[in-house]
Amino acid sequence: MIELLLTVFSAAFFVTVVRTTTPLLFATLGGLISDLSGALNVALEGMMLIAALTAVIVSVYAPWYVAVLAGVGAGALLGALMALFHLRFKADIILVGFAVNILATGGTVFALAQATGGDKGTSINLVSKAVPAVDLSFLSAIPAIGPTLTSLLSGHSILSWLAVFMVFAVWFFLYRTPHGLWLRGVGEYPAATEAAGIPVDKVRTWSLIASGALAGIGGAQLAMFNYIGFTRDMTSGRGFIALGAVLLGARHPIGAMLAALLFGIFEALAIVIPNLFSWIPGELIQTIPFAMTFLALILFSYRAQRARQLRTLSKV
Repeated sequence: MIELLLTVFSAAFFVTVVRTTTPLLFATLGGLISDLSGALNVALEGMMLIAALTAVIVSVYAPWYVAVLAGVGAGALLGALMALFHLRFKADIILVGFAVNILATGGTVFALAQATGGDKGTSINLVSKAVPAVDLSFLSAIPAIGPTLTSLLSGHSILSWLAVFMVFAVWFFLYRTPHGLWLRGVGEYPAATEAAGIPVDKVRTWSLIASGALAGIGGAQLAMFNYIGFTRDMTSGRGFIALGAVLLGARHPIGAMLAALLFGIFEALAIVIPNLFSWIPGELIQTIPFAMTFLALILFSYRAQRARQLRTLSKV
């Protein structure tokens, strides 16, 4: 137990938590934006997976930032595709999302085999690039706390710093701009916003595109920093965990960030615990994030039921 505590409160574990949280946080913010507009995006998993493969393949032939933008574009394109089928062709948003996930599962394997010359498991044959880490070693010059700051803050992905910025950017957009008010209004009461002249379908279209773009950044981080290269089904349910983080975070950017951080901590624990306690099955530890997602959904359901009961009692 002492070894576990020493590990959890170490700088190395903090770095691992940031690394595991970053893809989740991007996907969670994407899920939050689409959810607040009234278009639940259950395709976050597929968007991350396709964006990860796209980023890896493009990084073989282009600079890393072009590859990241390609991943973002792939996610945004899938968001636009969802909007087309849901809003134009009136298909159920949940079914469209599952269709994207199914497409991603099989399509990435096929595309990977074509890109690698037959390998359907990994992109080991492709010399892909990585997202650079931010070097803050100059912080060591600060007296007393310099080395600690360096060990905690240096070496993180550029996209990890972008994720922190995006939390506050999304908060500012949602609660400090007219368009953010439109988006929340469309999700809460679309009939009223449409009567006020706000284009409901247009708002939801852009929310799905933004949701896909954010999920795409998460996929690029996963394949170009957390792991260098693409592996079949490498997202491992992170898109669905992100949906749980949206609900657990009370559909608010700061709450979503804290929920994603919580899931990131459990994922980091699933990485370090097998090295400390070899008698615990690794498969059991890997279920921790999914068990937390399940509990988050139960908590959200209970909270929503209590809120409905309170509204009913207030009307009596």
